[in-house]
Amino acid sequence: MIVPSRLLGDLLEQIDQKRAAHLALDFARHVLDLERDEIEEPVWAACLGYVEACHYAIDLGEVPPRLSEAKERLWEAAARWNTDRHVLARGAGLVLDAARVGTEQMLAKAAGHGPSTPIPCLYVARRLQAEVGRWAAQHRPAGADERLAARRARWEEARWQVRHVIASEPNPHEDA
Repeated sequence: MIVPSRLLGDLLEQIDQKRAAHLALDFARHVLDLERDEIEEPVWAACLGYVEACHYAIDLGEVPPRLSEAKERLWEAAARWNTDRHVLARGAGLVLDAARVGTEQMLAKAAGHGPSTPIPCLYVARRLQAEVGRWAAQHRPAGADERLAARRARWEEARWQVRHVIASEPNPHEDA
């Protein structure tokens, strides 16, 4: 049996950091699309703006003003106070994690902080799979098993991620 999450790990090991950063953002965008009806419009727009700004910054290789501005808009749209705790609206946390794959080091350098270690794309992919599982369990048909609904959704998300990587990445053995 092919296990998409293992295959995804194998594929992502062969991809350079810049491409992995773009993929993490693509993965987050896919989950945002799945959960679209539950994300408030200002948060949705801010998430999309931040994803676009991150793609641009990753290609540029530095932090343009556009990235900092988009991150600030995201925080403003998504941050709320909830019983003395600062929380983010649905979707924003996922986008911020995905963005860390490619922008963490650039943002730390721009802020004058020491070097930081970006989180791996595979970590983000698995976190997004878990989020899709959580969402599917909440939205399962009446009488359906919660754990089975979550397991199926995680598998389908991993399969989507594998297909996206295969469709968007060049063959690493092209020159062989």
